[in-house]
Amino acid sequence: MAPNPSTSGEPTVNGERTELSKPLRRVPPIPDPALHKDLRAALKKRGMADRVAGAISTIWTDPAAVLPQVDNPQRRRIPGAYLLVISGSVYTSRLVPDPLNPRNLDHVQFALAQAKGAPPATLVPAVQEGEGELAIRVESRDALIEQVDWAIETTRNRNSPQPDIAEQGIMDPPIGVATTVFYDDTDETPTTHIFVREGSSRTSHGLYNVGATADEVLFSLPRNASSMQAHIDKINSYVSKPAEDISATEKGAIRCAVTDFELIIGVVPDVAGAVDLSQAIKARVAQDHLNTKEPWTDAAKHTALAEECLLSARAAGVIPSDAEADWLGGRLTPKEAEARKIVAFGDDRAARAVHLFTTDDKQIHNAVRQPIALVLTNEPTGRKRTRVTTKTKLPLAVELIVREKRGASSDGELDRFRKVLTEALPADLQKTPWRPTKRSPEQLYQAALKEIEEVKDERPAGIELWVRAAYVLAKHNAISGPRHDVGAGGDRRRAGAVMEALADTEQGLRHLRQVIEDDRSGLPPRQVDDQGQPRKDGEGNDLPIDNDFLRTKLAPKGGQTPPPLSPDKAVHEHYKRGVLATKDALRSLEAEMRNLAGLVDDDGVPLIEREGKSHARLLMDKLQNLAAEAQDWWEKAVEAQSSSSSSLVAEGEDDEDEDDEDEDDEDEAA
Repeated sequence: MAPNPSTSGEPTVNGERTELSKPLRRVPPIPDPALHKDLRAALKKRGMADRVAGAISTIWTDPAAVLPQVDNPQRRRIPGAYLLVISGSVYTSRLVPDPLNPRNLDHVQFALAQAKGAPPATLVPAVQEGEGELAIRVESRDALIEQVDWAIETTRNRNSPQPDIAEQGIMDPPIGVATTVFYDDTDETPTTHIFVREGSSRTSHGLYNVGATADEVLFSLPRNASSMQAHIDKINSYVSKPAEDISATEKGAIRCAVTDFELIIGVVPDVAGAVDLSQAIKARVAQDHLNTKEPWTDAAKHTALAEECLLSARAAGVIPSDAEADWLGGRLTPKEAEARKIVAFGDDRAARAVHLFTTDDKQIHNAVRQPIALVLTNEPTGRKRTRVTTKTKLPLAVELIVREKRGASSDGELDRFRKVLTEALPADLQKTPWRPTKRSPEQLYQAALKEIEEVKDERPAGIELWVRAAYVLAKHNAISGPRHDVGAGGDRRRAGAVMEALADTEQGLRHLRQVIEDDRSGLPPRQVDDQGQPRKDGEGNDLPIDNDFLRTKLAPKGGQTPPPLSPDKAVHEHYKRGVLATKDALRSLEAEMRNLAGLVDDDGVPLIEREGKSHARLLMDKLQNLAAEAQDWWEKAVEAQSSSSSSLVAEGEDDEDEDDEDEDDEDEAA
């Protein structure tokens, strides 16, 4: 039987999904009417109209907790003024989502368009009517119901809060204001409602979950105690069921029935008369939606989440000591780590970080997953649930690793390090049975080589060598992503594909071992020969490993590395390239001499013939020396070929003599 999501608020784990739902609690009954009267009287004392004070007094689940705030409201700063606010817990079904929600203004159709079947929404300006009160004018109650219904549905369709309102309830308190609606139909008296001006999306989803219609939130539930109590009793009947019998829809109704709420009851402008209530509320909404803050960078987000995951892993005992956690978090230098008896190699720290955030070990996985789920990281999976997968977690491991270069490298270099390291690591690490060990690079190399020879399906040593080497190569910029700008000859493989090819050959594994050993010795990655000795250039310097070497020599596109040439064949290959280079140089010299001869003075005489005595002499001497050297080469080549031909002729004559002797022997025998 599948596990049931928790109804108590405790996090539960279902496969790759973490449940952190709001606990189920009974909806408070309607308060004593005397408490409503006390709050109503206090609001009227502030100068509010009776209908406004009455509408405000009935929305709260605990009016007594709100009453002291009326004389001492909270202050919320906006440009040019302070908003005066009271706050507390309210019944969601007594709030009305903004019928003029700015989020939907691009869907409002105007009469000028003469569109048939246009939605009922219209732009109705809200103006200050009295103390803590706005006012709008609409055609009729039916028109208001139609517009609020359209606003609720349109808002829900256009904005889906994450996490799902049905799982968490309304998390951020909506902000609203009392608004009186005047009707063009003279037979209808004005009505006052609590319109939500910030948080309409959350409120619309909340009302959908509790099953309240636009008509009910406008004219039934806020005004009729018996209707409201019946509504509360219905929701509480869900809570009374056995936990396993409560449906997801019923849980959503329970969680959304009550919400925290902030009600604006006035404004104090910096300059008297400069800002009224309507303008102040528009400014407050603009702060969240128009003058928005820059979102956190991925690096900042991943840094914060990684830190929380380390704390959780330490608390769960996954990380054995505070010192180990500090080392993984980059808060210790290598010397400080060594003093605490920690293996202080960068590749070891990187391998442990990657394993911590990618393993499917249940204890580790759950410890790392929980902090991410708590901040409700939303994965675009199409499901309105918090999903914590390797894709979610691996960037946090990478961010921990990159900390070693923070401040020592530019932002661009750090971005490259992050990107390349992520690409160079094995795919599906969570499905791979590996873990960081205490084996040396040589021991890992030997074990990985044995895994290849025995054609094993699982190759933990090879994966560990790959992870450690990927860190080193990415750190030293020795591997990079694919090239798409060099035509058919380009290599479009991702860094991970190149690393996989390296891990499949003895030569590749040898170099993965080498880069780890070099990094531990404070050296950049070096090329090595079949005996594991560093290869040298013409000046005797070590040849470095770079992206071109990895992609063209060690792991070429399309197949195995060709076997190395014998010394004799290698010399002949160099000879062929030298001959071609010499021919190219001669063609270039010929072309430049023609260009030189084409430079003439006003009389049409080439400058080299008039002013080039010394230049021509130097060129002539050099060409004569080169010609003499070429003559010497030619004579020796002719002599060598003549000797070779003579030897072949002599060998042929010897063969003929042997044939004649054989024939004589045959005659004698006959």
